[in-house]
Amino acid sequence: MALIIYEKIMSTKVKSNSIIPKIELISIGNEILHGWTVNTNASWLAQHLSLLGLSVGWITTIPDAEQEIISALQTAKQRADVILSTGGLGPTPDDITKNALCKFFNTEMILHEQTLTKIKKIFEGRNLIMPEINRNQAMVPGSADLIDNPFGSAPGLLFKKDNKLIIFLPGVPMEMKAIYETHLITLLKDHLALPGIRTVIMRTTGLAESKVYEMLENTLKTYPQFQVSFLPKSSGVDIRVNYVSERLESPNILDSFCENMRKDLKDYIYAETEKELPEIVGMLLRERSLTLALAESFTGGLISDWITNTPGSSAYFLGSTVTYSNESKLKLLHVSQKTLQKFGAVSQETALEMVQGVKKLFKTDCAISSTGIAGPGGATPTKPVGLCFLGAICKDKVTVKQFNFGKNRRFTKERGTAAGLELMRRLILDL
Repeated sequence: MALIIYEKIMSTKVKSNSIIPKIELISIGNEILHGWTVNTNASWLAQHLSLLGLSVGWITTIPDAEQEIISALQTAKQRADVILSTGGLGPTPDDITKNALCKFFNTEMILHEQTLTKIKKIFEGRNLIMPEINRNQAMVPGSADLIDNPFGSAPGLLFKKDNKLIIFLPGVPMEMKAIYETHLITLLKDHLALPGIRTVIMRTTGLAESKVYEMLENTLKTYPQFQVSFLPKSSGVDIRVNYVSERLESPNILDSFCENMRKDLKDYIYAETEKELPEIVGMLLRERSLTLALAESFTGGLISDWITNTPGSSAYFLGSTVTYSNESKLKLLHVSQKTLQKFGAVSQETALEMVQGVKKLFKTDCAISSTGIAGPGGATPTKPVGLCFLGAICKDKVTVKQFNFGKNRRFTKERGTAAGLELMRRLILDL
């Protein structure tokens, strides 16, 4: 048995009956089935495997039960070339995955001294005595190769049976991701006949999913060979294309397809990378040596949160106010009493005075303001739940727009945040 070194799997590549090796993900854990834990591991793995050109055909979730684990493995082995499982490798009695593996692979549990030494050192580094129960994590099936866990005590387990790769990873997301990124990518590339792949992403904002499809419909019909995924979220709709083939034949066709999509969507595309909208806006501000301030009401500081999630945002972001009440709008931003009385806090006029006030307050080049009715209360016959006004200034350019983001309070805040950042992007680029 070796750590990281895959002694027991052969150097020959796994053979598949299809062009693209089929993957099955198995998630083990009562907490997932009961809804206590969201199964983010499966979605993360599926996304990252697709970047290698691998197809996830099945995602199976099962309880911490020995027979269920064995049955799931028997089924997966019949239809998948690679089986990736997460969960059930911890030290507590409910983590019974390794016992099931011993039965499935007809092997015995053995103590792996190198793993035990590592676990002891982890506890010593925290000035703690290792509980005896953690010794269980050094007990592993004898026929497995071990994959080093950079961030935890439970190693990954690797088997090869009947020309199938079968891999078991810890359920802790940070540990699972670390093992995948440190070791599994190389392992999969070495032992699978991977197809050629090009991945295209176009990130849009300001359009509903149905509108994005409508704008692309003719291009999609012209190029039916491309599989396009529409991925809506609160900040907009991502369009993702995975072009997979054995030799990436005719790459010019993909280029033509993408160019047509760009023409269809025009300036609604804000990025063709994995970068998020706040990062794009921050990049534009930094490139032009512009500074930014925010005056938030219904977004409650969410625009500030999105902006400051980008490393280096202090280079252009000077500050913000969450002026939730009329009094704070008056005192901090100097919105006039007359404006509030005549037009109300949720109005184009108030949004304009807010954005002008915060720009003056922080002495910035640019500013964004938000005011609206996030709900579920606060509506009037003329101002329904979801009504919002967003303002933006970039030097001498200013705009205020009216929106209705619907009745879900959280979605209203998120959509308002995205819309405010998009107003700023368009002002900076003069769109």
